[in-house]
Amino acid sequence: MPSAQVLYSFDAYRRAGVNLCLGTDSFPPDLIRGMDLGVHLAKVVDGRADAAPAERYVEAATLGGARALGRSDLGRLEPGARADLVAFRLDDIRDGVQDDPVRTFLLNGTARQATHSVVAGRPVMTDGRIPGVDLVNLRRRAQSLFDRMREAYSERDLRRRGARELFPPTFPPFEEPRP
Repeated sequence: MPSAQVLYSFDAYRRAGVNLCLGTDSFPPDLIRGMDLGVHLAKVVDGRADAAPAERYVEAATLGGARALGRSDLGRLEPGARADLVAFRLDDIRDGVQDDPVRTFLLNGTARQATHSVVAGRPVMTDGRIPGVDLVNLRRRAQSLFDRMREAYSERDLRRRGARELFPPTFPPFEEPRP
């Protein structure tokens, strides 16, 4: 789907039997925020508060993807499945009060709250740490690659605008007042 568009209508596609699945490969690189946005946009598009309840988005992010891949061993916790799961914290005051843990997390949380992750039954994140991964260096490398990619946009821009013109800052840089 091109940028700046919304699925019309999540609920109508689901009722028609379309297998809906979710993932993310762009901004925000946070599936939880993407589900939150989807829940809210579905309400706006359909004009109904019940257009896309949280559980439908959780299903699309788990079972929907598994169905799209034809993988009955993914997207579920049951005997014979791969046992992929993620645990999140909900004890921060910024999460607000809890009504339903899934809905509370989906509407108030982010992937940053992940504390544990298990892939195929093997722990890959414990207490928010990924063993063997230097996150400081990884972030530095990712930023370097992103900066190079952003600078290269001018090569594909018909008007050959530079990165500063294509991606201006939200606010002008702060400058110290001169005496």
